[in-house]
Amino acid sequence: MAIVLAGILAVSMAAPAWGLTASAWKQHLLVRINNYRAAHGVHRLRVGPHLSRAARAHSNDMAAHRMLSHSSSSGTNWLTRLRAYGFRGSWAGENLAVGMWTPRHTLRMWIRSPEHRANLLNGHYRAIGMGRALGTWAGYRVYYITADFGGR
Repeated sequence: MAIVLAGILAVSMAAPAWGLTASAWKQHLLVRINNYRAAHGVHRLRVGPHLSRAARAHSNDMAAHRMLSHSSSSGTNWLTRLRAYGFRGSWAGENLAVGMWTPRHTLRMWIRSPEHRANLLNGHYRAIGMGRALGTWAGYRVYYITADFGGR
């Protein structure tokens, strides 16, 4: 049985994290997510290549089209997108955010949202893929952030 949880957090103008490369930013977020999971007795996530490609593509798509949605600009829903990138697990979820957030602020916002927190602490998830793309939202330079979670 698959559980599908998704959530979105809109713009928050926290201190920007412009100094980190996308790779370093995502690594900092992964460490924070795994520390949060461990503190709640949940195993750590590993980076999943299929989920990573799907998350990266979705963040780029949202930034290019100035949209915040679990569906792509072509109308493809998020689970279909994960499948198109090769994810075959039974458990999947997605968290989105848009804003000038550091990894710490992103995690803090997700923890405050019941739907996002459920994805963060779901014990069925074994892998994560993250995307971050710079774009514009409401006249501000922001990051479009995607975290795709998956498990068997």
